[in-house]
Amino acid sequence: FHLEAPRAALLHRRAAFQAGAWTQLDEVHGTVVHTVTRPGEHDFAVGDGVVTRARGAVLAVWVGDCAPGVFLGEDGALGAAHAGWKGALDGVLPATVAAMGSSAVTAVLGPCIHPCCYEFGAADLAVFTDRFGPAVRGTTSWGTPALDMRAVVRASLAEVGVEVDDRSLCTGCHPELFFSHRMRQQPGRQVMTVTKRAAA
Repeated sequence: FHLEAPRAALLHRRAAFQAGAWTQLDEVHGTVVHTVTRPGEHDFAVGDGVVTRARGAVLAVWVGDCAPGVFLGEDGALGAAHAGWKGALDGVLPATVAAMGSSAVTAVLGPCIHPCCYEFGAADLAVFTDRFGPAVRGTTSWGTPALDMRAVVRASLAEVGVEVDDRSLCTGCHPELFFSHRMRQQPGRQVMTVTKRAAA
């Protein structure tokens, strides 16, 4: 599902995975959030968050280790966000929730790299612990300091009153299921989608 894949192959994979008109952003580890008013709007646009109330719109997040999150508003709004370490630090998750305009939101976290596989430099790790607290500090399976992206997601969304339904497996530990850029330097990417089905 990498956007640099041949376009025809990408569109074929999309159709096989989830029917509908997709919005899959050109993710840049930023905080830009797009609002989709009709299915397929903003497909391939630059950004890291997307929200909609449109039936039939497929919101897609593609990752190779970063955290994919989808958001469900009790009023029918949907959102999706790509959170790498930089985007998470800069606030892409709360920005996506804010763009939904919903009073109550639930988040679902998909597969991402876990601290067992995510070695992180001490100086950068200190920035995260200063921002989100000591719970985001972890240790790799080989004993070095690590960043816990799942804890970062939970802490970031807790600041805006959003609970996380954590469905995450480690992309680094499961080569039979997922691509991993960090652990295996793989060019492939997996995708997480959310859609409000069109009326029958």
